[in-house]
Amino acid sequence: MGNHFIFSDLIKRYSVDFTLLIPSEEGSYDDLGEWVPPEPTKSDERGAIVPLQSQLIYQSGGRLTSMDRQLFIKNEIPLKAQVLFDGATFDIEAMTPYGTYADFNSYILKAVINSDGLQQHNTNSLGTD
Repeated sequence: MGNHFIFSDLIKRYSVDFTLLIPSEEGSYDDLGEWVPPEPTKSDERGAIVPLQSQLIYQSGGRLTSMDRQLFIKNEIPLKAQVLFDGATFDIEAMTPYGTYADFNSYILKAVINSDGLQQHNTNSLGTD
């Protein structure tokens, strides 16, 4: 049975470019025996990234804020991945799989906050300027 609802045209209309960082499972040791953490796999993607609804923020009990976002995309993304968008870094925190009923998945993007309580910007992340 196919999808009941087709949203790909709507998602495509509101899609933006973003960078997806998928964590690698394995690190390695260098010639001196020092641990070298794994480099994430980087890919350029497109999806609809929108602000969270006020009701969702309210119902989260303070876990979600107005700095967090929601991503609508056709692809499946692992939960520990990160999204680099509009100068900010977001962790993929939760997925709502609509695949049984529609042609997309929804993800909650949690803004990465530094120790000063400010949103982490990725201006020099992975050698990008």
